Amino acid sequence: MPPLRTKSLTANFATWISRFARRIWASEPSPADSSVSLDLSSVVGYHMVVRILLWQSDAPFSWISEAEGAHLAAGAFLEPPGISWEVLMATHGEVLTQGMPDALIEVINAVPFLGIELAQVAGRLDAALDMAVSSPLLLILLVEKGAQERWSADTFAALLHHKQSTLCAVAGLPATRSSAKLLRRCQLGPVIRRELFPLKRALNNPDNCEFLRHQPYVHARHLIFLANYEGARWPGLLTLINEALTPAPHYRGSAWLKAMLVDTQRMLATRTEALYPVYSLAAFQTLHDQLVNVFNAHATADNLQSSATELQQRHGPYPTPPLPNTASITAITSWQDLLLEGERMRHCVGSYSSAVANGKVAIYHLQQPEPVTVAITPQGQRWKLSEARGVRNAPPSPEAHYFINVWLTEQS
Repeated sequence: MPPLRTKSLTANFATWISRFARRIWASEPSPADSSVSLDLSSVVGYHMVVRILLWQSDAPFSWISEAEGAHLAAGAFLEPPGISWEVLMATHGEVLTQGMPDALIEVINAVPFLGIELAQVAGRLDAALDMAVSSPLLLILLVEKGAQERWSADTFAALLHHKQSTLCAVAGLPATRSSAKLLRRCQLGPVIRRELFPLKRALNNPDNCEFLRHQPYVHARHLIFLANYEGARWPGLLTLINEALTPAPHYRGSAWLKAMLVDTQRMLATRTEALYPVYSLAAFQTLHDQLVNVFNAHATADNLQSSATELQQRHGPYPTPPLPNTASITAITSWQDLLLEGERMRHCVGSYSSAVANGKVAIYHLQQPEPVTVAITPQGQRWKLSEARGVRNAPPSPEAHYFINVWLTEQS
């Protein structure tokens, strides 16, 4: 398990040195040495230059643009120049960030879409630079909020005099000490802009906060996953998330894990305590497969008809498939066929009977280029792919995905 990151003396010392050096070196800045210039003429079609001040300047990452020799625009605080952080780092990164503390670089690398804003705020406000070490996720959320509301440097500086629990409320989170503590403990990883909303939604869910406060290691990816997952929570769930989202060798992705969790808990019904001993994907897969085998045992030749009759009595006639068959994709058209699909593919599609009966999902079978069970769901007047699973829930090949997507596109 990764160690918790703590506010170290080394990080604090590096931050202090950076401040001291920046102020000394910026006392008599040389225009030629305190900024970098980006010539955008080839991009915009006329002579245009953007000049950006270095980290070791009196106004880090402030910028000014000039077109045909005339002033065009400028930005100093929470005002990006419209050039991505990745582009700046690829072209002038070493010069622009010389002397920038590693803690701040780590924060910016996690959310490069806020890179300029974070550099501007931390470059102007010492308290923000401290927060990059003590509570980086809270700093990110405050910078996002400040950029949306166009806070001035004075406004931001005044806010940073408050307790972190108060700052949580400013960022749109519960104004509690436990929220502030959870943010301080949360480790960072790559986050894209649209993931900040579910991340905040997870932090506003009391159940998540109660669950995570007892866990020794909390990561931003845990919050993002929990925001879109409403099932059972137990300590081993965080390990499953870690393994499923690790690039190699176990990478499955959050959508796969969520679907497997939903399937497993559907088959467990009220017996979710069976999940408590599960602390690895291997153990989780074993439990899931055991439940599938038990479920599909009812679809054997001896009692298949009685199981199908039971579903007929519970849900009524099997719904009419919404889309026509093709040479390689055929609809499941009866409760008996639904149970057989689960048995031959060795997964639990048979447990989708309620969703099928309610019109929330329709089930098809792809035969070529490989056997795949296809679940589609309505979206307005169209149908979109919900899930596609091979034998034992194996992910379909890119070729199979292509066939399925072409089929859905042609139907719409």
